[in-house]
This record gives sequence, structure tokens and C-alpha cells, in this order.
Amino acid sequence: MALTDTFREIAIKMSKKQPEMVDQVLEESPIISMIPVQPSSEGTSNVYEEINSVTGAGLVDLNDELPEVAMDSVLKQIDLSVLGGQMFVPEDKAKALGGAAAYFASKQPAILRKTGMDAEQSVLYNNLRAFAIANGGEHKVNAGGSGSTNFSIIAVKWVPGEVTGLYDPTGFGRGLLMDIQPISGGKLYEKSFTFGDGRTKKVLGYGIRLKSYFGIQLANARYVSTIANVDLANGKIPTEMQLDDLVTSVRGQVGGSTWLYMHPRVLSAIQKYKGASLRTEVNVMNINRQFNAWNDIPILTSYNFKNGDEAAVSFA
Repeated sequence: MALTDTFREIAIKMSKKQPEMVDQVLEESPIISMIPVQPSSEGTSNVYEEINSVTGAGLVDLNDELPEVAMDSVLKQIDLSVLGGQMFVPEDKAKALGGAAAYFASKQPAILRKTGMDAEQSVLYNNLRAFAIANGGEHKVNAGGSGSTNFSIIAVKWVPGEVTGLYDPTGFGRGLLMDIQPISGGKLYEKSFTFGDGRTKKVLGYGIRLKSYFGIQLANARYVSTIANVDLANGKIPTEMQLDDLVTSVRGQVGGSTWLYMHPRVLSAIQKYKGASLRTEVNVMNINRQFNAWNDIPILTSYNFKNGDEAAVSFA
């Protein structure tokens, strides 16, 4: 089953008033771009049902009593996170650069691109990886690294209503990916401002704030796993069996709902498994040992993973 209703698709479809912002936010955030999302139930929060146990129907003989079927569940709520920030420009600088509106417009692409990158790193580490580590067992695998020069690999099976992204439909309902409002009604106000030379002074200027809401619902531990302590510098990379087991631990299925996420350097390291099986002839002038899937489970890389400076995860 291919992923549908991804964040990019929904953003393009619903952000009619800010179509240019979609690419600006997601330009260097490939993973968050492809996360399947659904609307939250209450705007900035989402109420969902977490199933504790299910008793299903069974096969019985003709004319026998039918067994009871039941489902035990509990209602839970998750709050969405704020995706946003403030931007300020001193009065004199704004005047020199064509006014506050022109200044903010010129800075917007870079600011939004970094916003998307920061949001993606937060999803990877504060949501997915942290969830897998907290659940432990088969969902927390040790590649053997130590110290603070490590990487991680994350496996996720996206399941509607259980492991999914969330967006605030009231914001998109107004055609806005990011709600941008002038601070102080667009008038001058005083703020502590740090200049390029390190001086911090109170100056008059103009400001805007950018805000949107996004969340990750993790309601089923079986669908998120990680391999931690991947230490490339010291040769501690996952074995082929560990990668196989990682996919199995999230009930991986071929077809788009299951993904492996990692830094590009980690993908380069595990490509040795293809290189070791290559057969070449003397007249072959190009050796291709690249791949973008593991046993047909797609691999998506992102530079928003930390670049070999993760602290070691404890397995004591």
C-alpha cells in the first residue's frame, strides 16, 4: 500500500493562499514531506482510541453457541506541537532594505527551509527514535558503538489512526500552511536585538510571527523501531541480520507503508553488503554498488539526522 495523504500532498492541496511556502518549508526535509497525515479531531489536539485487547469471532459447529466478541480500549489525547517563530528587523535596517515587508519576504525562504529541517530532526529524535528506545525489546537494537560519534537507523510502519502525522485542519481550512501575523499590529516596538558584531541593544523595529501546528501520533509500539549506536568511525555498522530483523520488528510490508530512515553516510556504509556480492569482468568500467531499498523496503535518507555525533544509547 503506497503512502497517500502525505504532508506534502495535503499542504499543496489545501494551502491555496501560500503555495510557494510548501516547497520553502519542505525543500530539505524529505522525511517529513512524505509522512502520511490526517486531520486532528480538535484543532490543536487529537483524541484517539487506543486498543488494549480484542476478542475476535471464532469458528464453531453448526447450531453451536456463538462466542462473545469484545474490544477493550481507552480514549487518549495528544497535543500538536507549534511549528513557528518570530522575525525582527531594526527600523533603520528595514528602511535601508526597502521596508519591513520587503525584508521579511527576502528572508522567508531561508527561514522556512530551516524551520522544516528543524521540525524534521525533532520528529526523528524526539518522536520516532525516542518512542522506539522507550519501548525497548526488539524495537531497540544495538549496533555496538560507544562514546558520542554515533548514528541511528529508524524503521516505521505508518498505520492510519495509530502511527501517523497530524495537522490542524482549521489552519489549512483558511488556505494557510503558516499563519503569519505582524507583531504589535505592524507598528514599531522595542526589542533587545543582537547585531552582527555581538552587541546587544534595545532598538525599535518591526516584527512578524509565523505559526502552524503539526504532530506525530504514536499509538502502537509495534510499528516503530531503531538501530542505535551505529559508529561508522569505529566500524560498528548493523549486520545484515539486524537490518532484516529491524524490518520484521515493525511488521514490515512491501508497498509503501514501511520505511527505513537514515543519514546518507549510513546508507553508504551498509552498501558494502551489495559490493561484497558484485561480480565484474575486466572490461567493466563502472561499478554500481548503490541501492535504495532493503528487501524491497524503501530507504529514505536525510541530512537532518545528526552527523555522527549522537551519544551512545544505554543497553544495560
